[in-house]
Amino acid sequence: MATSMITLLPDVTEKTGVPRTLHVPFKLGRPCGEPFDFGTRKKVVHQLLQLTEKPAGSRWEYKS
Repeated sequence: MATSMITLLPDVTEKTGVPRTLHVPFKLGRPCGEPFDFGTRKKVVHQLLQLTEKPAGSRWEYKS
């Protein structure tokens, strides 16, 4: 299974060696967006699942 991670701090995450990261522009503590914003949360999870199919070293920016 491929490992992917949502990150709010891509510079820090880069140093941990996670093979695939999705950088999101949300507030600290809210990596999937605002509470009860289910549309945004669904987009984040969908993009993260797509990222697992990409090669190691992939770094994506969240697309709203």
